[in-house]
Amino acid sequence: MTTGGSFREDTRAELLARLLDAARELTTAQGWSALTMGAVAGRAGISRQHLYNAIGTKRALGDALVARETDAFLDVVCRELRAHPGDLVTGAIAGVGAALDFGSSNDLLKAILTADGGESLLPVVTARPEVVLERGVGVLGAELAAVHGPDPDLPRLADALVRLVISHATQPTGPDLAAVQARWLAEGFLARRP
Repeated sequence: MTTGGSFREDTRAELLARLLDAARELTTAQGWSALTMGAVAGRAGISRQHLYNAIGTKRALGDALVARETDAFLDVVCRELRAHPGDLVTGAIAGVGAALDFGSSNDLLKAILTADGGESLLPVVTARPEVVLERGVGVLGAELAAVHGPDPDLPRLADALVRLVISHATQPTGPDLAAVQARWLAEGFLARRP
């Protein structure tokens, strides 16, 4: 994996990906509360001290794991927005639908939502805005601006769409309601334009 950075940056990125892969595998298999830093280190083939040096605490590992999964959801939404340039309503509906489809088969999200007590990653998804919400609003707002042109209200639309996906992904009500709500948001955004 070459990112175009220095050898040290590339090596760090590869190590982080390996650590997050290990954490994801363990979390989906046994749950976050059962995950230990030693198990992650062992699965990744490094020492526990090396893991702590690379990522920090278990909380930081959880944040990084959820952030990477958030990026995967955002990629799905952005791909749909790009597929419908000039049609914000269709792009928003398709993006929300694609994100929810992706979430319905996402093993990590299922593990987070079905955890029984103990330590959980659910607060990272729902109650710590810097990991999912703010990241999502930033990426989606930039994508909306790139596809549909600049508008000072795009961050509000991005915020509403991200909250819509989080809500429906964590408490599914069916794709039809999500599509209606995405349409309502996009049409409302366009209607307030002069």
